[in-house]
Amino acid sequence: MDPKLALDTVVRPKLEDTFGKSVAMLIIMTATASAGVPTVDLSKDDYLALVRALVKDERVTNMWGSAGAQSQLSQWEREVD
Repeated sequence: MDPKLALDTVVRPKLEDTFGKSVAMLIIMTATASAGVPTVDLSKDDYLALVRALVKDERVTNMWGSAGAQSQLSQWEREVD
């Protein structure tokens, strides 16, 4: 799957289901800044850096636990070509 499509159709909805739309967007923006990647025209490497930063976010690890975050990361990493 295209990285931007994966972000919009897999990653963002999962975060929104867990945290709500507002907090999910804050988490994504924080991870984007932390990883130093754009949110448009994501390359595969940018996408991978972003999802790795997402699961390091304290809000994510507090909610899903370390093992849950790592499991989700593995799934997200497999989404891109």
